Amino acid sequence: MTDPIPSAGETTIIGIPAIAIPVTSTGDRPLTQDDLDTIARLSPGSALLISTRGAVTGSRYLLDEDEVTVGRDPHADILLDDSTVSRAHAVFRRTGTTFTVTDAGSLNGTYVNRRRVDTAELHNGDEIMIGKFRLVFFTRTAVVS
Repeated sequence: MTDPIPSAGETTIIGIPAIAIPVTSTGDRPLTQDDLDTIARLSPGSALLISTRGAVTGSRYLLDEDEVTVGRDPHADILLDDSTVSRAHAVFRRTGTTFTVTDAGSLNGTYVNRRRVDTAELHNGDEIMIGKFRLVFFTRTAVVS
């Protein structure tokens, strides 16, 4: 049996102002102030994906076209180069100010908030899992009313 680790004694509590944006609790990488500033500067009708897991952690992908493809194929709009990602894995679509993600027949599936989907409408803070990559979806309304 091992001895318990000695206590550090006193603890310090630091008050941090609350940020009123929905962020999934499953994210591995917290948002930075730079992320928040970028989200606030998004134009209406566009969205941002922020990678929270995978080789591209911290990368940002702008969704500013009606259709954005994701996959391992070098011709994909968003290239996620890993064997867990199909060549043509998913498609993000914009209709007006609404965004959806549709699985493109991938082998490993596309997940939104840990549920496998064929197609799903996206909302601020939704986590999209494509292969081993996790991307969190945001529009400007996440930080600007």
